Amino acid sequence: MALLRTTRRLLRAVSAHYANRRRDALLRDCDPRMLKDIGLRWERGKLVPTNPERIASAKSDVVAISGAATAASESPRVVCPRCGARLA
Repeated sequence: MALLRTTRRLLRAVSAHYANRRRDALLRDCDPRMLKDIGLRWERGKLVPTNPERIASAKSDVVAISGAATAASESPRVVCPRCGARLA
């Protein structure tokens, strides 16, 4: 059982690694202004998000929402993709 789970995780990690390499190869030829529009930049040869703190806060919001029981009448919070401010 453990061997099968380990093998699956290993195969999933290898496939994710190669998918990320393909993505990075496609974006390597992009202009820095285009990457900025997407929200990415090259730093020391790695593709990193322009605003990593926004991503971290969005992940914590997702964890908080998924961890708590939400009522059917509540609408999900909508966040501006550019600045991260809550929308009405």
